Amino acid sequence: MFGFLKKQDYVLSAPIKGVLLSDGKPQAGLEVVRSLTYGKEYIDKSVTDSDGRFSFPEKVIRTAKPNNMFDNTSVHQHVYIDNGTAEGIVVWYAIISLFPNSKTLVKLLGNLICDIAKEPQTYDIPIAEDKSHTFTIYTTCQL
Repeated sequence: MFGFLKKQDYVLSAPIKGVLLSDGKPQAGLEVVRSLTYGKEYIDKSVTDSDGRFSFPEKVIRTAKPNNMFDNTSVHQHVYIDNGTAEGIVVWYAIISLFPNSKTLVKLLGNLICDIAKEPQTYDIPIAEDKSHTFTIYTTCQL
């Protein structure tokens, strides 16, 4: 009767593995921030190693939101370098309203190569589970 109150595991982000470059050169020692917003904000931080590599584990929360037909909140995924501005230096930004645990996102987020010297671009990437929909991603990463 009250299924919309039942909590379940919900994937906010697939694991992220990437390399941070500037003009093709690895950027060591930079703090990369992952902000995931789904009703509330969840923040993780990672520091790039000597090869510019950074990573974040899969982020799963326990919530009843997906069962609530009156709540259509999307997940806001924002990966950035904090430079004192509101948006930081964008590495990845996407609003995920369909298929949050998509094979497409798992594949993309598992091998990011991002050059922060370049201007972010917007891409519409077909969703593997339903090619009639796309993920719109704003990123400095090669897709």
